[in-house]
Amino acid sequence: MSENEDVTMEVPAEVERLGGLLARAARSRSGLIASALAVWERANPDRPVAALLGCGDEALWRVAVTPRPGGRDMAAQAQRIAAELGVNVMGLLNILRFAETTARFETANDDGELLMAALDAEDDGEGDDR
Repeated sequence: MSENEDVTMEVPAEVERLGGLLARAARSRSGLIASALAVWERANPDRPVAALLGCGDEALWRVAVTPRPGGRDMAAQAQRIAAELGVNVMGLLNILRFAETTARFETANDDGELLMAALDAEDDGEGDDR
């Protein structure tokens, strides 16, 4: 084996290692899917992102560093991303929508009315025989 062959065999492993580091660093960048993955992982520690997306670590970091789709055509963008990267489109959509919804709740300022309505709805359901 020549010296060039040794280097070529090591490059993919280094790319994967660097990709993983890049994905972790991207978690705080709201414009990348990594931020949505981070939101999902904090809320669902028992449901790994890789399992939901049906992919391994080699595809996961590529998903993480992809620009985060949004707006009216988010579903179409997510389908394209999922097809290109070989991940489960429904899993990706669930993660993106969950992160979007979480962000809206975090920025909502309704003086607790939303929470009170949810608690009232729970109380109304008690004793229901459904």
